[in-house]
Amino acid sequence: MLKNMLEVEAGARMLDPCCGKGITLSALAEGTQASTYGVELDHNRVQEARFRLKTVQWADALVETKITPQAFGLVYLNPPYDYEVNGDEKSDRLEARFLRNYAGKIQVGGWLVLVIPYTVLQHCSKVLSREFKNLRVCAFPRPEFDVFKQCVVMGQRSELVHKDKADIVKQEFDMISTLNLEEFFNQAPQLDNEKIIIPTAKIPLLNFVSYRVDPEDAIPKVRHSGVLDNLLLELSPKPRNMIRPLAPLENGHLSLLLVAGYMNGGITGNDQSLVIKGETVKQEMVFVRTRETEKSFKHEYRDKYVPTIKAIDMLTAEMVVVR
Repeated sequence: MLKNMLEVEAGARMLDPCCGKGITLSALAEGTQASTYGVELDHNRVQEARFRLKTVQWADALVETKITPQAFGLVYLNPPYDYEVNGDEKSDRLEARFLRNYAGKIQVGGWLVLVIPYTVLQHCSKVLSREFKNLRVCAFPRPEFDVFKQCVVMGQRSELVHKDKADIVKQEFDMISTLNLEEFFNQAPQLDNEKIIIPTAKIPLLNFVSYRVDPEDAIPKVRHSGVLDNLLLELSPKPRNMIRPLAPLENGHLSLLLVAGYMNGGITGNDQSLVIKGETVKQEMVFVRTRETEKSFKHEYRDKYVPTIKAIDMLTAEMVVVR
């Protein structure tokens, strides 16, 4: 029914900040020349939505997106129905927060389609009454209405509405949210075929990005950039080039090379086969000094470097540790 109400101009943009698999927005845009955009938190749903919508970002739509203001002719908003608990233990409806965040993404003359439980209208009435005109509230058809008590709020984005007029609309919405289930369903109209025009986009969409890195997008770009190849090259072991020392090495030189790890590996000789690993371990030494004239003492900390050479005899499976 909602699809039949929309008259979409060529070049219009449509946004669903909670697009799921993109089914609803793609159905609304079917047969039009509108560009469709979505945001979704679940990565698996993002993959499915990308087959249906032009652009889909993987993100928390409340805190992880950057989107050009007043760039869309239609925002279809069906947010989570829940409370958000803030750090100060005050609760806010998620429906109201999504509305505050995305009302400004609609161009003047564009339309909002908001799907929420009718009892939440009182939390959204301030934004709706101040920033939208031609507002109407319709009940979902049964039996869907009985499950979530949903209504469809449609409003046309306008310049800021005068406060006196906005207060009247706000009071009306607040009253509607207090009705019982049967009263609301009997009083609220059903969706009809009255046309609403989704206008052509007036400004370029400079930003529609997510602050979250999507591996599906990042991996091809990393491969193309050559960064991965360079990283693997740096991490790969370098070939050991044999060099001839300028002068014969003394035992002290060999010991330094051993403990520095430059001679790690297997060596053979004198009927032995050894695997050698050298390392230098830093230890902390604590000295306690007591002053003779005063009943006090102080701690002194000094670093001690302990050269260690470990050798495993491959014939006897014995380990020798030299410090």
